[in-house]
Amino acid sequence: MGFALYKPGQGYWVRVMTAAFAGALVMAACAWLWSQLEAASTRLIPVTSYELALSTAEGEPVPAGQTIALFGPGPDGVPVEIGTAVVKADNPTSSGGDRLLIAPPTLKRDQNIANVRSVGPPAASTITRKGVVVGTPTKNTAFEPLYLQAGGVGILLILGTVLIYYLVGVKPAISEFLIATDGEMRKVNWSTRKDIIGSTWVVIIWSILLATGLFGVDLAFSAFFRLIGVLQGG
Repeated sequence: MGFALYKPGQGYWVRVMTAAFAGALVMAACAWLWSQLEAASTRLIPVTSYELALSTAEGEPVPAGQTIALFGPGPDGVPVEIGTAVVKADNPTSSGGDRLLIAPPTLKRDQNIANVRSVGPPAASTITRKGVVVGTPTKNTAFEPLYLQAGGVGILLILGTVLIYYLVGVKPAISEFLIATDGEMRKVNWSTRKDIIGSTWVVIIWSILLATGLFGVDLAFSAFFRLIGVLQGG
C-alpha cells in the first residue's frame, strides 16, 4: 500500500479539517518544545571555553596550556582561590587590560564561574600574570542554542506531518471513519438564514419577558415582606 492516498477525493472536507486541527496541535507542541530547548540548552550544549575581561593586568601573558588560579570573594573581603583553569589564549589589549580565554575551569564545591573576581598565579608556579575580572565571564559553547532549538523543532514538525498524513490520508480504518463522517454531515438539514433569524428573535423576546416577570415577582415579594415586617423599608 505504501503512502499512497487512500480513496482520494472522498471525505475531502472532513479529512482536510481533521488534518488542519492536528497540524495546529503539532505547531503548539513545536512552540512548547522550542521554549523547553531554550531553557535546557545550558545543560545540553557543551561549554568549550570562557572569556574573562581583565583590567589592570600585570605580569607576562600566560602561554597556552598553562594553568592559572581563579580567585573569588572570601571572608572580610580577602580574595581566596576557588579553582583553576587551563589557559587557551592570553591577549593583552592596548588599554592595559587583557582578554583571557580559559577552558572550562575546575572549581571548588559550591563555586561557579560567576564568582570569579580575579586571576593570578597558582601556588608554586612561575606565572606572574594577575588581573581583576571585569563583569561576568562570557561563555562559549560548541554551537549556538538556536541550532539545537531549530533541529528539535524541525524533527518534531517532520514527524508530526508524516504522522498526520498517514493517519488521515493513508490508514484505511481512520480514513473510512472520516469518509463516513463526511457522508453523514452531508445528510444534515442545515437551517436557513430566515430560520436562524426567527429563532434568535424568539430567544431574545422570551429572555426579556422572563426577566420582566422575575423582576415583577421580586418586587411583589419585597413589598409583602416589608408589609409583614420581615424587611425594613429603605
